[in-house]
Amino acid sequence: MRFLLAAFAFTLATPAAAQDAQITQAARQVLSSLQAQSFRDDREYCGTIGVDRAGRVLATRARRGGQNGCSPRRGRSMVDVLASYHTHGAFSPNADSEIPSPGDVRADRRQGVDGYIATPGGRLWFVDGAGARVQLICGPGCLPSDPWFVRGGFGVVAPAYTLTELGARARESRR
Repeated sequence: MRFLLAAFAFTLATPAAAQDAQITQAARQVLSSLQAQSFRDDREYCGTIGVDRAGRVLATRARRGGQNGCSPRRGRSMVDVLASYHTHGAFSPNADSEIPSPGDVRADRRQGVDGYIATPGGRLWFVDGAGARVQLICGPGCLPSDPWFVRGGFGVVAPAYTLTELGARARESRR
């Protein structure tokens, strides 16, 4: 199936904070547009966000992954990849998909980028790849959410986690 997801281009401002805001805006737009497809297919969708030669922030066309993973392609016109993005698929009462997984953080860390993750409940997370931690950008319903989503299945969702805390939560949820 083809995706009609065009690259989002934004004029890049000089200050790093302005660039970070543009990257977050691009991630939010692309992830919002992918949520319904991700829920319908119960698959992750992923891509990258970067900068082209003209200094514009671009998001690549999404790639369809599996139920528990997705490997994004680098955008051909990107001179620098700054972040990854991906959805977490449809809601499942058997998966703690409202937070990033330890594997999500490790993948961004290995690639030397940050990341953005959309959950079935409509949360948007920022992954600090270098710092190996995640921060909630906005809570349930700030992005489109799966109609089958049920809040609280795996307990309280904190606004931030370290990689160690994510690992502990993952081990606890398997018990």
